[in-house]
Amino acid sequence: MTVPRLVNDLALGVRLAVGSGRNSLVRLALTAIGVGLGVMVLLVAAAVPHMIDARNERGSARTAGSGEPVPGVDLVYAVQRSDEFQGRGIQGYLVAPTGPRAPHAPGVDRLPAPGQAVLSPALARLLESPDGEMLRPRFGQQIIGTIGPDGLTGPNELYFYIGSDSASAMPGSAQISQFGTPWPGRGLTTVEWLLVVLGATSFLIPVIVFVATSTRLAASVRDRRLAALRLIGAGSAQVRRIAAGEAFVGAIAGLFVGAGLFFLVRSLVPMVTVSAFRGGIFASDVRPDWRLAVLIAVGLPALAVTIAIMSLRRTIIEPLGVVRRASTAQRTLWWRLILPLAGGTLLLVAQDGRTFPLIAGITLLLLSVPVLLPWIVELVTNRINAGGSPAFQLAVRRLQMDTGTAARVVAGVAVVLAGAIALQTVYERANRETTPPGQGQISASYFANSLAQVDAFASAIRSIDGLAHVPISTSGQIVNSANEQQSIVVESCDSIRVKPCVDGEVFASSSVKVSPGENVRFGEGRPGAPQWTIPRLTRIAGDDPQLLVTPGALASAGEVALYSNTHVQSTGDPALIERMRNTVGRLGWSGVVYAQGTSRDTNYLLISRILQIGAFITLLIAVASLIVVALEQMRERRRSLAVLTANGVPRSILARALLWQTSIPVAVAVAVATVAGLALAAMLLTATGRPVDIDWTNVALFAGVALGSVLLVTALTLPALWQATSTTALREV
Repeated sequence: MTVPRLVNDLALGVRLAVGSGRNSLVRLALTAIGVGLGVMVLLVAAAVPHMIDARNERGSARTAGSGEPVPGVDLVYAVQRSDEFQGRGIQGYLVAPTGPRAPHAPGVDRLPAPGQAVLSPALARLLESPDGEMLRPRFGQQIIGTIGPDGLTGPNELYFYIGSDSASAMPGSAQISQFGTPWPGRGLTTVEWLLVVLGATSFLIPVIVFVATSTRLAASVRDRRLAALRLIGAGSAQVRRIAAGEAFVGAIAGLFVGAGLFFLVRSLVPMVTVSAFRGGIFASDVRPDWRLAVLIAVGLPALAVTIAIMSLRRTIIEPLGVVRRASTAQRTLWWRLILPLAGGTLLLVAQDGRTFPLIAGITLLLLSVPVLLPWIVELVTNRINAGGSPAFQLAVRRLQMDTGTAARVVAGVAVVLAGAIALQTVYERANRETTPPGQGQISASYFANSLAQVDAFASAIRSIDGLAHVPISTSGQIVNSANEQQSIVVESCDSIRVKPCVDGEVFASSSVKVSPGENVRFGEGRPGAPQWTIPRLTRIAGDDPQLLVTPGALASAGEVALYSNTHVQSTGDPALIERMRNTVGRLGWSGVVYAQGTSRDTNYLLISRILQIGAFITLLIAVASLIVVALEQMRERRRSLAVLTANGVPRSILARALLWQTSIPVAVAVAVATVAGLALAAMLLTATGRPVDIDWTNVALFAGVALGSVLLVTALTLPALWQATSTTALREV
């Protein structure tokens, strides 16, 4: 065989795919849509690493950086602050430039002075909207500008820089000469690694299955066309090359459709607001790795051509027709057991979540689902009694004639279900391990520079309805000349446990190493921190390590550095925490109000949200692929359906037969996928030393969704059934 002949055969296959009339174009369009959906998902998956890295790099670029003096640059005091509004996180810095040549953060032309603020566009829009009414009291500063994209991790992020004249005295204040630190990153925990690997394989393997199924659409029509070519003298090897050309053009069309869908999804990404994404994703961040993009562009056509050639291995295409080779022989089982046995063995020998055996084991176990499914579907359908209603008999007979197509159609859904069950089981275990304690409480903390501010915080909190008698504690830290730290508690004589008590006294047990007349500094003892001279001490019994101070004893200090804290049991009213935040916000950004038990590790949140979105997209792809395959099968069988109708078979019976024909393999697939998913989850949790805890409610929910997809697909294909059973479909096409 010469190269020109190979090229001519492939070109003939291309011409047959695009130039055989309207029907061939419809088949090509359906194939392109099926392949394109898979390409879109693969491109989005290939863009995830760059998306995360770009966000992390911009986040690191705005972090308070080095404090080393730089000639010609004025230092800046910066304190990071976090808040929340209606479930959306708000972050930013309180800044206090020491001169006009202070460094500016990315996306900001100049840092704000006291009483000024620079906000992200999303935060500015929120404050101007009716939804931001309860947030405005926290941002009473003059808005002098907005933060550019270089200073934000996402287009919907709520971020700010607020000028403050007290930033230098606040705990956690950093004196910096530049913004930006290298992104340190952090390794994934074992559970996070499990979620990533399991999620990636659960979502990508079904996509490959869907792409493979889409390339085999209209196989019988193609075989009849190839038989016609044999009639005019084409050899068996030549028809395989022609079939490869047909598959190639469908895959190329799918690549273009997938690229178009990818750019459409990319343009819509900034509209997605997910808390774990810290304000959404810039469209420019969704950029696939070029190596993965090349692999997709080369691998998919190669996969399509390989499948087209392999699908002909059991088919004899002769000039007088098409014969299925060994059509009555049962599928063999032994080689299909290699994948689950190998995968299970690899998982059992894996000792941690980062090993290659674990990754390979997950992949092999999920791949075993579509490999085992055709054999199990054939076994079940061959054992079904052919009796029953006419619709049931039609469906069973159709399945017994061709179980391979039915198994291929539902294979992708089965892999999605198996992966979802395993993923949800591991996710529930990880969720319990990462859930912080203390859920149901609201905490408020306020940093005070004077006793007057302590009293103002207490009065503000107790002015809120229902919080008139809430307990409030005040504490701090002092450092002596030897840099020895000592914690203090400030209490009035009414609430202090030591009696008798006179305002102005200081109480200390024998374990407290301070002396009367000793000069100490508040906070971390940095230069410029408020100072205090310890008055006469009253020694008390016990070994309390804290210094008990009455407010009068701090009168001589002038300025202080104290924290006032309170904890309130949540009433279930979401407005309570917003009222507390607004009340504390009116006192300045020296306070914070947060709901305990709601903070999670950002890596875990990001991974879990990506997996949830990926599961939703994969499910949509599964349903869309089922619809595409069902419509093409309806077109392929329209003549036989029309003959049945012409001979008196009611359309209602055909509709019920269609439902049975789809329901039986899906029911088998759900059973196989449930067993595979539970086995995979149990092996994963055992391999990582965690107890196996199955949430049967979620398992039933996932199985119900998979079965419900049958009804959806059947309902959507009914119009095609009515059209296929019309008398015009009696013509041979």
